[in-house]
Amino acid sequence: MVKDTQYYDLLGVEATASDLELKKAYRKQAIKLHPDKNPDDPEAASKFQELGEAYGILKDSDKRALYDELGVEGMQERQVNSEAADIDPAEFFSMVFGGDSFKDWIGELSMINDISKTAEIFEDEEAEVGQESVSGSVPASGDVAVNDNKLSNTDKKDDVMTTEGINRRKNQKMTPEKREKILALREERKQKEAQRIQELVDKLISKIDKYDSAQHNPGALADFKKRLDTEFEDMKIESFGIELLHLIGKIYRNQASARLSSSKTFGVSKIFTNAKTTAGTVKNGYSILKTALDAQASMEQMVAEQELLQQKEILTDADHMRMAEMERLITGKFLATAWASTKFEVTGILNKVCQKLLNDKSLAKKEKNKRAKALHFIGEMMARVERSPEEAEEARIFEEMMAEASNKKKKNNNAFDQKHFEDYLATFVDQNPNEEHATNRD
Repeated sequence: MVKDTQYYDLLGVEATASDLELKKAYRKQAIKLHPDKNPDDPEAASKFQELGEAYGILKDSDKRALYDELGVEGMQERQVNSEAADIDPAEFFSMVFGGDSFKDWIGELSMINDISKTAEIFEDEEAEVGQESVSGSVPASGDVAVNDNKLSNTDKKDDVMTTEGINRRKNQKMTPEKREKILALREERKQKEAQRIQELVDKLISKIDKYDSAQHNPGALADFKKRLDTEFEDMKIESFGIELLHLIGKIYRNQASARLSSSKTFGVSKIFTNAKTTAGTVKNGYSILKTALDAQASMEQMVAEQELLQQKEILTDADHMRMAEMERLITGKFLATAWASTKFEVTGILNKVCQKLLNDKSLAKKEKNKRAKALHFIGEMMARVERSPEEAEEARIFEEMMAEASNKKKKNNNAFDQKHFEDYLATFVDQNPNEEHATNRD
């Protein structure tokens, strides 16, 4: 028997909720109560903090059992730690772009983890170099050495956010140790990607088999469509859910149409489809670079404005409003970069999934075409999904922030060329998504 349900009520779940249900509820409530979504509510930050504290208790089985027994007041009397739960950056990234609802369709988004791990390799080496520099010229006072080191680290953090700092790091030579770590990380990424692709293929085959079994039976087909519609209804209300659904549906339809057309044109149409897919990949890659450069320029501008404001003795309400506006703008611009990266990753992965699914050499041409028809059917269903105005209002906090940032986009001189683009792609893409099956014309 639960003493009180205050924490469960905050998350909008029953006291019997499973760990997974708690996690999903927390993610949805975190988006709904985010201070950026409620700028006119002076208590928005405290509500968001309270939500985090509630989840911090309930996600811990021992603390949850104690809470069920004692309630909020009893927990406070016992002085049980109820710090707000921290979300891992990769988990938050996944939450913003689809959440768990899309896992069976796109797998785990990996780009943020790949970037973080790559950054750690470079940061570790810089830290070692910095430590060697400090130990090579130790001041007479150990305290002074520590303080100097702190200042140096602070300077480094600030330097990371500037164009000059980025260019300086770009010109540094890669050591053998760093190169070895990067290559090992790339190999690990390739293995995980192959596993991810195979898992997604297997899940698609399962759905296709159900469609094949039901397509000639009106009642069974209606049940199949109802199950998919129910799943899509849950997916569309996730943050960026409708955009992801339409993106997946578009890829499915394009790849399925290419398969069916190639069987009639002796593979000629596939050449044009592959060229179109490659062009789309290039376009998405440029989109990442443009949004990243825009976000970087805005960040530098905000840092400069903060430095000017810090020189004031008293900040006015207008100053506070300006900084809040800048922070929201920066968040929106980084979300735009993250969304461009997500589209790039999802498109690349799903193109490979579809090609593996539709070009299985162990299957006869007829079976491949059956798969293509089923895939096209699912893609069409995804493309038709829409949100109601009420659903859109609940789900689009991050989408709105990104749209606002895009509308306020300012010109900057951070131009980039084809070489920059190719260097960027080399970090994340090991092969063209069309290479594996580009020569398959059966």
